[in-house]
Amino acid sequence: MTVTAATPPAVERDPGAGSTHVVVIGGGVGGGVAALRSAQLGARVTLIERQPVLGGTCVNWGCIPTKALLASADLLRRVRRASEFGIDVDGEVRVNFARMMERKEEAVAAMRSGLTNACKRRQVRVVQGPASVAGDAVLVGDERIAYDRLIVCVGTEPSGLPFVDMEHPRVLTSNDVLRLEHLPTSLLVIGGGVIGCEFASFFAPLGTAITVVEVLPQILAGVEPRVVTQFRRLQEKEGITFLCGRRLARVAAYREDGVTAELDDGTSLDVAAMLISVGRVPQTRGIGLEAAGVEVDGSGHIAVDGMLRTANPRIYAAGDCIGGLQLAHLATKEAERAAENALGHHPREIDRTVVPSCIYTHPNIAMVGLNTETAQAAGYRVRIGQARYLGNGKAWGEGETEGLVQLFSDEDSNLILGATIMGEHSVEIIHEVAVAMSDGLCEAELADVIHAHPTVSELVMDAAQMGEKVAPYLS
Repeated sequence: MTVTAATPPAVERDPGAGSTHVVVIGGGVGGGVAALRSAQLGARVTLIERQPVLGGTCVNWGCIPTKALLASADLLRRVRRASEFGIDVDGEVRVNFARMMERKEEAVAAMRSGLTNACKRRQVRVVQGPASVAGDAVLVGDERIAYDRLIVCVGTEPSGLPFVDMEHPRVLTSNDVLRLEHLPTSLLVIGGGVIGCEFASFFAPLGTAITVVEVLPQILAGVEPRVVTQFRRLQEKEGITFLCGRRLARVAAYREDGVTAELDDGTSLDVAAMLISVGRVPQTRGIGLEAAGVEVDGSGHIAVDGMLRTANPRIYAAGDCIGGLQLAHLATKEAERAAENALGHHPREIDRTVVPSCIYTHPNIAMVGLNTETAQAAGYRVRIGQARYLGNGKAWGEGETEGLVQLFSDEDSNLILGATIMGEHSVEIIHEVAVAMSDGLCEAELADVIHAHPTVSELVMDAAQMGEKVAPYLS
């Protein structure tokens, strides 16, 4: 949803005096960047966070803790395969779940302290407590904090299901999973999106019996269909069961040791725990935005224009609370741009054309731009260049030969439209395609770039050469 906001009143910027007061609501990665960039541009800044610590979802409940746990699961997979690499591991390989959770908290603490210390260095005042907008000020407890510009970065929280007792200890959200003290013997995941599949990929190698229920015909909606088909096959080899085109009808029983769930087709499942992973909702209600002239849609998302202004020209918003892709790196870029626009520093619209998106399952999946479905829907004649990990020497050396690179180009202009990569290091090498797209390179130009050998990133060159029909080994 977009709005057309009036041009904001001019801000007299005096970096030395810090004459402009920017207030930021939300101390996650988006709000943190909005505050720090504003301070960098000379504003006086107050950052308000309702939780006792900074970092928001990404640092405390999302990106950082989950990737730390997934790293433990990936290492476990490799240890179990050590004999393939000529390393004999004597004795039983045991899972120390408590230590995994402890290590996860160490990573969280390190990232959280980085944001806290940056705020101190930039002299950003941090105020803790729930905030509400009241005219030209924000109320936090008994304090009234006036602002010249307000940037809202309140983020989202996990959705529940209205017919499920979300308070039952065996019913989990993605936040609750990160506070488990014991490894569940079985887990029912309601929702086969990114979060649900990532947690399934974490628990499966630890020995938890995983069943994923997805209401759509296929998991990971929006991902290139051919990649999803191969990914699902690999997950099923790990023991994960997928029930697609099904939905949770009711919870027939809540017990101290688990729940009994019934699906719409009559299937009954007794599990030790159930993870509800059906999306996230913005934390925009009840904080006075509507009374301040900010438009909030039926889903709770804040309406902004291309400059990230709301209908109130003094209020900007960024991150998950404005809708669209819920990605920390997009939130930080939006927050950076919102701060610059709010302070009149080279004002410009946010460009979301090239936004990498990563799924940290095993194997990883990384995407940028369009795929076959979205490109065809946009009217392009799509050419696909494809290279498989099975033909890559570095992948063989690492024992990770499952995966593929798909590069999508416009048949008429030769411009690169996007890419989907599944396999080892895909979340790292996707940026090569992102840079190529940002610089307007065509497929032939990418194919002509000399890549180091042996590397997994060679597969990007191979896919481009395959699309151009000049790949020596593949054409």
